[in-house]
Amino acid sequence: MPTYKREPLEEDEIIALRKACRTFEEELVVNVLLETGMRVSELVNLTEDKVSWQRDCITTYGKGNKRRVIPLSDLAKFYLTHCFSRNDKFPLAVRTVQKYVKVVADRARIRKKISPHVLRHTFAVCYLHRGGNIRALQAILGHSSIVTTDIYLNYSGARVIEDFKRIWNNGR
Repeated sequence: MPTYKREPLEEDEIIALRKACRTFEEELVVNVLLETGMRVSELVNLTEDKVSWQRDCITTYGKGNKRRVIPLSDLAKFYLTHCFSRNDKFPLAVRTVQKYVKVVADRARIRKKISPHVLRHTFAVCYLHRGGNIRALQAILGHSSIVTTDIYLNYSGARVIEDFKRIWNNGR
């Protein structure tokens, strides 16, 4: 089974990353990537007509031109509403998004390697840690194989201990 080399952000790093944003564009990039799990290419190709404001979702065509629906959290919806009130398409290019993620991470003093894909990985791990279903996550991320989604089940040492205590101590 493949192993995932990028390490997802922990909760304190997510908070630090969000706090380190200085512009609306930085907040837009960081929050939408963390809240949707979108690929950077999907984000930069996002247009307002792909957003269903009433259904709280984005319909996109991802890798392999596969159609999928990405649920919108309230926070992602907030940023995209403001983004599309100014433009009808996402206003940033791939390199700009990558640069913003790196600059904000450096400002937040996050030491681990970080990229937009690490934020996608962080979304996936957070979704599962909050009790999300792995099959639903597979659909959200647009994976054709559950084996690919299974990579996101890796737990940090802190998460293993926390999960163990929650499960084990409640059984007694």
